[in-house]
Amino acid sequence: MMKNIDYLSLDGRSLYMIKLIYEHRSVTEAARLLGVTQSSVSHSLDRLRGLLGDPLFLKVGRSMVPTERVESMIDEIEHIISGIETLYRQAIFDPAKSSDRFSIVCNDYEHDLLVPAIFKRLKQEAPNCSLKTYQLNLGVADPLEKGFTDLELCPYAPADSSDLVVSKLCSDRMITYYDPSMRNAPGSLHDFVDSDHAILSWDVNESTAVDKALAKHGLSRRVSYLGPSFTSVAMVIKGTKMLATAPSRLAHSIFRDLAWVEAPLQLDPGEFHMVWHIRNRHSPRHKWFRELIKTVAKELPETSAACEHLRKGREQTQADTKHPESSQDAKGGPA
Repeated sequence: MMKNIDYLSLDGRSLYMIKLIYEHRSVTEAARLLGVTQSSVSHSLDRLRGLLGDPLFLKVGRSMVPTERVESMIDEIEHIISGIETLYRQAIFDPAKSSDRFSIVCNDYEHDLLVPAIFKRLKQEAPNCSLKTYQLNLGVADPLEKGFTDLELCPYAPADSSDLVVSKLCSDRMITYYDPSMRNAPGSLHDFVDSDHAILSWDVNESTAVDKALAKHGLSRRVSYLGPSFTSVAMVIKGTKMLATAPSRLAHSIFRDLAWVEAPLQLDPGEFHMVWHIRNRHSPRHKWFRELIKTVAKELPETSAACEHLRKGREQTQADTKHPESSQDAKGGPA
């Protein structure tokens, strides 16, 4: 009986050598394809003969003829070599040849900000790959820990976990949205506090960054609507006098039907994070996808289009106030 340890001596290179000799009926050709000397192949073949207790190949004229033992083994040898090749391919990732599906958990905010650009770049670099996105409230507990999704995009870093890795992607400025057909922009902090507000609240914590900033001034606001997403908030405040303070990058997407003004109090910028499970730290596939997302985030402008437009408008208003005559000239008024 073969000792239990003997079969471990059948390494992949030895099996590949048997396959080459079988296909080409030649030790010389097998040596050439392996990039070794003929004597090296002959020595390895002798070792396998002793290990397996069979001649494996017999010299008949100029050809190496396989024995019945090799004929019975060759299909399994090819299967094993194919499996080894698959293991090797998993150690590298070629996006141009991959047909993988990547998945992201996010809310509408992160989706609108990043996912369209992520998908566009994904199809450019990995045309056969696909992308699936899930809402944060997808109904699966701990989706990263369970391997349900590749990563999560979120505005708040999760609670400390030794199993999760958090990487900051970008930030955004908070501005206040309103329906101009129903009200004017809040002109002061007093107007802001006296208004009804709609906020994003997807869990039991209803205290936002705005509430914390107001509390520093000894103030609080009246919240009339709490929505599970920014899309719901934008839809509800339309046709009302409510205010919603949300990221500026949404001014041309989710909040495009509303007007906006700079918030009347100092607010810290909102941040976006990418979160993933530590098991994927060294995965070539996962590392490639993470780098793709980081590249997309880096290409976002430092200032959102909404804030840049507001800044230019304010600068123009200040210039018109300081130089009213030149402003009239510019507008075609009397000289």
